[in-house]
Amino acid sequence: MSRFTVVIFLLTSLIYCASGEVCKNPQIDANTYTTVDGMVITDVALISEFSVSCDSQRKDYVLIADKKGRQIPAIRSADNSKYQISWTENAETFFSGEHGLNVYDEEGFAAIKKAQRNSEDTSGIPHAFFLSLYHRGTYYGPWVSTEFVAAATSILLWYIAFSARSHLMSS
Repeated sequence: MSRFTVVIFLLTSLIYCASGEVCKNPQIDANTYTTVDGMVITDVALISEFSVSCDSQRKDYVLIADKKGRQIPAIRSADNSKYQISWTENAETFFSGEHGLNVYDEEGFAAIKKAQRNSEDTSGIPHAFFLSLYHRGTYYGPWVSTEFVAAATSILLWYIAFSARSHLMSS
């Protein structure tokens, strides 16, 4: 083999390894979790664990989610079978219902970064897939506190007992 052939082979291998493979026709299987106890937290934690199946057999894609201009990397499990995305939102302003994330592969994320550097609109950049999460709402406790119910019940019972005693004494 000539040096020229070896150099061409190495350059081709380097370019092939450096170029990220794009996930075509992704199939997503996701499990989501959100915190709901607003009595002890100030931020709602949102966690989505998902697996991705693409047309190719590759399982180690680099995935980045975009939430209102904030990029969140998808962390791979040790066995490369699942990904996890997690972030927090302010509990007072975060509403219940369906929420979603655009998830991008390497190519889409590079296009987003390029558009942001050039101050261009990123809404036209296609995402690899859309990840949907449902938040049932933040629970801030009962409308009426237990102490108030106990105090009102004891006053009502005292009034009934006092009225019955007064009625018995007057007869």
